[in-house]
Amino acid sequence: MNDFWHLETEDFFEGLQEEKAAFLELASRHVLKKQETIFLEGEAGITCCYIESGLVRLFSAAQAGKETTLFLRRQGEIFGLAELMNNTSRMLSAQALTTSVIYIIERSQFERLLKEHFSLVRRVISTLGKRLRYMGKRFSSQNGDVRHRLAFLLVTLAYDALHKSPDWEKPCSLPYPISQHQLADMVGSTQPTVSTNLQEFKNEGLISMAGHRITLTCPVQFIYLLNER
Repeated sequence: MNDFWHLETEDFFEGLQEEKAAFLELASRHVLKKQETIFLEGEAGITCCYIESGLVRLFSAAQAGKETTLFLRRQGEIFGLAELMNNTSRMLSAQALTTSVIYIIERSQFERLLKEHFSLVRRVISTLGKRLRYMGKRFSSQNGDVRHRLAFLLVTLAYDALHKSPDWEKPCSLPYPISQHQLADMVGSTQPTVSTNLQEFKNEGLISMAGHRITLTCPVQFIYLLNER
């Protein structure tokens, strides 16, 4: 499934145990409640955050008040890097979607780590580059219709489990509940349109739904769907 190589993730500190220990020693640990705000769009980007556990969304609020979720960051991921490295204000807001534990480090302390650990510099460059490629892939997918954008998103959300599975014909559930409003935000559509497309996927035997839980009944069929374009 090479179309999704850019979604393969590992812990930011994978293979960098010394650097991770130094990071955690300098950072402050925070336990966040569900829906708790971490930072807001427009604030100074003076910190970056590492997720020990939980799920964080990065989103933008339009003038009309509608929020658009652009990224979901999971356990082992780091976020806030771009603003920290470029000394710019936050381009997005961050909020915990579930109870989460994160480590927050200040710019001066992070720069100290980079000076002392060149391996960490390489990891930052690699991470930012991968995310840039992901953005290109994501915006390319946005040119399709809602059906294709939603199919791409569902595979993206399930990918952590899928890429470890030898059989993409077996059912795979999204790792966390997600509402139709959240899905609509992420594909740039409306809740009624997303609801209609989900129902079509269900009628075609591609998914099953139980509340906010979605299961891809045969994930490989979504690859065929995406390649129809």
